Amino acid sequence: MKQFQLNGGLLLRTYEFSDAPELIELINDNRIYLRKWLPWLDQNSDLEDSEKFIQFTKTQLAQDLGFICGIFYQGKLIGSCGYHLINKSNLSVSLGYWLAENMTGKGIINRCVKFFINYAFDDLQLNKVVIEVGEKNLSSRAVCERLDLFNEGLERDAECLYGEYINHVRYSILRSEWKK
Repeated sequence: MKQFQLNGGLLLRTYEFSDAPELIELINDNRIYLRKWLPWLDQNSDLEDSEKFIQFTKTQLAQDLGFICGIFYQGKLIGSCGYHLINKSNLSVSLGYWLAENMTGKGIINRCVKFFINYAFDDLQLNKVVIEVGEKNLSSRAVCERLDLFNEGLERDAECLYGEYINHVRYSILRSEWKK
């Protein structure tokens, strides 16, 4: 298990199977809000689905391909942040995150993303971190822009989100560019 204490009472911790009930409850409580940008909600509808996701995260960690953490505030799960599978050939990784609607606008994701970028460069010795964001997801784009990530451009029809194609804006940062 990995865990990291961030300022402001935030804890990032890799998922344990005991988190599955709280995870599915958080997803269900925020399903309509999250559905605007996350394609996996229909595949995570019950406790068993959350357990499968947690197993995936454990396998990813065991294979040294990155990790995904629950975001905890005052002991309560409020979201998720972590790496998609590390590309070891290119020393790069894509980063993903989501947060409960009632916890947005407090700088939480900003701190989490900053932590994961630092970890990618300092601990994992990667060269590039990428974040792909829905073109109209202005709050997520603002996170990337506040952290001075480079806008690599628009990918048209990048994702089919519940029957409708959306464009992605691809942001990235190189280790040589990152200011801590």
